[in-house]
Amino acid sequence: MVEEIIFKPIGYIKSPYEDVRNMPKSTRESGDVEAEMIINEEYLESMSSMEVGEEYMVLFYFHKSEGFKQRVPFMGNGPIKGLFSTHAPNRPNPIGVSTIKITEIDGNVIKFTGVDMLNGTPVLDIKDIL
Repeated sequence: MVEEIIFKPIGYIKSPYEDVRNMPKSTRESGDVEAEMIINEEYLESMSSMEVGEEYMVLFYFHKSEGFKQRVPFMGNGPIKGLFSTHAPNRPNPIGVSTIKITEIDGNVIKFTGVDMLNGTPVLDIKDIL
């Protein structure tokens, strides 16, 4: 069994949210707020088929997460649920996933809506929605 897994970010999020207290709890709450993914230039070719108007899943690292509880309030203030039935940021492996919609691509900068990530969030991967 693998004891440790190491990831290298492919880029970072440039978001208007600096604090979890004023950040949307989900992409549904974020509305038309726009953010940017700054992708490391070594991955430009990997972006070659991405298109404006399309939706993608972004996997990211909850870099401000500390510890976790196995039962948490849903959306931060709802009924208590088991952690794996939520998108809570404090997890055994603090990996998040959000669905975003691309509004513009300029070189290695992807502008998008659906931001529910803090400024400086490391991006682990981007996947097309089939």
